[in-house]
Amino acid sequence: MRAARSLVLAVALFAPLAPASAGHPWTPPLLTIDAESLRGLAATGRPLLAVDVRPLEAYEGGRLPGARSIPLSSLTARRGEVPADALVVLYGATGVEEAKIAYRYLRSTGHASVVVLEGGFDAWQAQGYGVER
Repeated sequence: MRAARSLVLAVALFAPLAPASAGHPWTPPLLTIDAESLRGLAATGRPLLAVDVRPLEAYEGGRLPGARSIPLSSLTARRGEVPADALVVLYGATGVEEAKIAYRYLRSTGHASVVVLEGGFDAWQAQGYGVER
């Protein structure tokens, strides 16, 4: 009986770590960063690139300082513009939904250092941080 409980406990603890089965691909967990932490990280001088996945018109209206515009609709064709040696911070307008798609794509193509800005561009602005136009 004790051995059976141990087995059930082991399965319960380690089953979530196993890849999905039944034909469902494994997806990495979504790693995010808040605006305050991103600002602090940028101040350390660590190489990072903010990638704005919003449409070009939104990017032209305002963006994070130094951000590159790679709209979600053109990410596949422009993947080569995303450096492999820097931390890539993806952001959309609000929340994480726009950038989550780009995150999953980049992670699936081998980019390991990718995060999503929580709250997107709106969260950055809400903190009163600098914006380029």
